[in-house]
Amino acid sequence: MSDTALRLALREMHGILRRPVVWQVMAVVAAVLALSGPFGTLASLGLGARLAYWSVVVGVTATSGWLVSLWIDGALRRRGLSPLGRWAVASLPVAAVVLIEVAALNALAFGISPFAAEELASLALSTVPVAVLVTAALTFIPRAPPTPAAADPLPRAPRLLSRLPLDKRGALISLSVQDHYVEVVTSRGRALLLLRLSDAIAEAEGCPGLQVHRSHWVARDQVSAARREGGRAVLTLADGREIPVSRTYLRAVKEAGLL
Repeated sequence: MSDTALRLALREMHGILRRPVVWQVMAVVAAVLALSGPFGTLASLGLGARLAYWSVVVGVTATSGWLVSLWIDGALRRRGLSPLGRWAVASLPVAAVVLIEVAALNALAFGISPFAAEELASLALSTVPVAVLVTAALTFIPRAPPTPAAADPLPRAPRLLSRLPLDKRGALISLSVQDHYVEVVTSRGRALLLLRLSDAIAEAEGCPGLQVHRSHWVARDQVSAARREGGRAVLTLADGREIPVSRTYLRAVKEAGLL
């Protein structure tokens, strides 16, 4: 079976198990089986032990049976096989998985050898019909498509842009000190703001960038080239301007992968 079909089955199974009603139904089924005590469990186990036994049996066989059925059904569906054909092919593996699991659980709970022919025949008579019916339900009953993953929210624009005139609000390129002002350069122009560089950098949050000089900050995605000049470096920005990198910030620029 393809890895894609398995991934889709796991995703759909995850969606199934996230529904509270699924766990509620399994809890009710386990409680009914514990109270009724079929297959000799009424005489061999107390109520608490029966509840634990049937809870494990229902939980393990239901989840594994669902997963195997969804996996096989998804793989065969991609090959264009009819629902009847998918059911016929999937029923046997699902029944085999459930049979093996119940035999193993009985060996742990009662010490019954899982290799005894009489025990296997008895288990097959009780588990195979249930597996076939469950597989039929998953094959023929239309299922809701998997809930698509929520789209990532649109990134919020840096607060700094709200200070700019509307016609200057573009992608941030750089921030530079100009006397008592900060020159904000965007893809749509430039503007001077009366504030400290540190405050401008704080308001640029949301745009990945770094300070490269005591007077300059640059947006990472706007750096088109870099070169060394002795003990310092120079960054070339997307708009063609060159910004110096001081020794103080040289290490940070290297760690950012810009140099």
